[in-house]
Amino acid sequence: MKYFPRTAILVLALLLTGVMAPGTVSAQFWEIPDPALPQIAMVRADPQWGYAVIYNPDLCRQTGAACAFFRAHEYAHVVLNDPLLPPGYYPPSMERKADCWAAKYITAQEAHAALTFFSEVDEYPEVPVTGDPAHRAQTISACAKLDVNRGQVLP
Repeated sequence: MKYFPRTAILVLALLLTGVMAPGTVSAQFWEIPDPALPQIAMVRADPQWGYAVIYNPDLCRQTGAACAFFRAHEYAHVVLNDPLLPPGYYPPSMERKADCWAAKYITAQEAHAALTFFSEVDEYPEVPVTGDPAHRAQTISACAKLDVNRGQVLP
């Protein structure tokens, strides 16, 4: 188990987006690897740790840098005050918002990797994906303002 290494960035993002007021940092985010998890990642409330993103390290290895997008997407459900549901049970509107939030707060390299993953999802038959991969790629591109030719965020 490890403490999410980008906690400072996450807290700053929460403050800047108005989701969290200064001085109200009460939730901690932890990541817990679970090779038995059938999805790449999911979030759950944890009485000891606040919130935990459970992720499958084997599926993360297969998806490479795109795994950061999936983990950030799960954090977004907490940040956006979504109910904590199993993967595949969120309405499409909540999933789009979580995708957009994640795309804004990961690196350009990670966003490009996620965009590539969803564009080439057929090459990863063992990685379960919810939602329409083409729509998810469009959301990532729009929200990260990603230049798909160079893999960099546009100004």
